[in-house]
Amino acid sequence: MSLLLEIPPFGSFVDFWFLIGLSTGTVLAIIVVLSVIFSRGMKRGITVTINERLLDGLASKKDHFLSNLEIELQRRGMIARKPLEQGYDLIYRDFFNEARIYSSPEGPNLRYGYRISATNQAIALGIILLIPFIIGAAVVVFLALLRHNNIRQGLQEAGDTSAITCRTQT
Repeated sequence: MSLLLEIPPFGSFVDFWFLIGLSTGTVLAIIVVLSVIFSRGMKRGITVTINERLLDGLASKKDHFLSNLEIELQRRGMIARKPLEQGYDLIYRDFFNEARIYSSPEGPNLRYGYRISATNQAIALGIILLIPFIIGAAVVVFLALLRHNNIRQGLQEAGDTSAITCRTQT
């Protein structure tokens, strides 16, 4: 039974919605697995980007680099703060993202990097907005099945009545 061949007569209408539910569940499972793998738990949200650069000859100018970086970020409308935790030099947060910025000297060079993660609030909002979709999809499937059964029953009864009428009239 091919799904595409059976949709018009409602033969696999349930299979179609089952496929949508299965794919939605699979995507959610992949998101959770990737978030655990790349974010080292859900405390930091889902890590979206990790980027690093090696800046030639700036190891001795780390503090000057960070102050210039903070000024450049402010020019772009991003106000970075000093983080409370160790391992990061600056942190920028908005509702959807959190960027943790770090730099460390490596020989004569300076390693500059950042990790951008989706915030827990954005993830929670996405899940909350997904719940009505899932409930709505379940209601639509239930109503479609109910209507499908009513139509099928009506067609069978009309066919039986028509057959009886034909037999009695001849």
